[in-house]
Amino acid sequence: MDHRLFLLILSFLICSFLGAALTLLGRRIMQSRQAKLRQRLGGESLDTDPEQLISPEYRNTSDGIVGQIDQRFSRFMAQTGVDLDPDTAFLVAVAVGLLLCGVVLLWRDDMLESAVAMLVGMASVLAYYSWRRSKRRSEIQEQLPDVMDSLARAVRAGQSLDQAIKLVGQTSAKPLGPEFKRCAKQLDMGLSVDSAMRSLSRRAPISEIRILATTFMVQRRSGGSLPTTLERLSHVIRDRINYHRQFKAATGAGRVSTTLIAVAGPLVAAYLIIFQREYFDRFTATSAGQALLASAILLQVVGITWIYSLLKSDY
Repeated sequence: MDHRLFLLILSFLICSFLGAALTLLGRRIMQSRQAKLRQRLGGESLDTDPEQLISPEYRNTSDGIVGQIDQRFSRFMAQTGVDLDPDTAFLVAVAVGLLLCGVVLLWRDDMLESAVAMLVGMASVLAYYSWRRSKRRSEIQEQLPDVMDSLARAVRAGQSLDQAIKLVGQTSAKPLGPEFKRCAKQLDMGLSVDSAMRSLSRRAPISEIRILATTFMVQRRSGGSLPTTLERLSHVIRDRINYHRQFKAATGAGRVSTTLIAVAGPLVAAYLIIFQREYFDRFTATSAGQALLASAILLQVVGITWIYSLLKSDY
């Protein structure tokens, strides 16, 4: 294919995806502004739409592998806390990948480097989403003991569990405040406590939330002193948080060295592909070089997985 024709097609695709991404982002921003304005004027936001209260894992998706991937990605985006719907988030990743691909193609005029740049761009956006998800989970874990104390005080004051969940949703800060507010709206729509708590545990998949959900479900069925149970769980979760902090401090050197080793290999490979292309082509031209490259990639993945399993604090 002629390079000019290819560049024309690539430029059209980049402009199309960027235009679509900007359009979706603009629509999302306008919806957010309208929701804030309506909340100021009438006290209710636009998220009272029943469709918005349905968790991503319960929404209708197409069957097959594509539907499962879409469902998993929707659940993943719901756990990140990013104010983007799954379609917009994926489109942003594709747009960044195509933009980086076009820049590298115009700079180096090489198809392999452009393809690698596109993968790196998309992986960078997905890595940002994963970082947001990990950060949100840490914030939820830090905030959960105070929320459980608030629930215990509300129930001890004579309020029902539904009223306590609604009160916590209105008074707590992000990220748990909006989550409990969503649970309260689900309960107002007639959803059971078990279903609302299962939905919460899927949007915030940490062990402490699962323990809280199990506590609510057991208390709903068997009874018991819920305030006392919540206060004891609050102390247990604080002890778990202190343990995680001590564990991270003790394994900090191992985590840093593992990160450096994991990043060094791909950076050296990218340097060889971009600046030492002849050496890389000569190395991969032989069967021995290809075997060594495949072995290096395999050993890198196995080593990182093994070290990650050793440094993992939750099982």
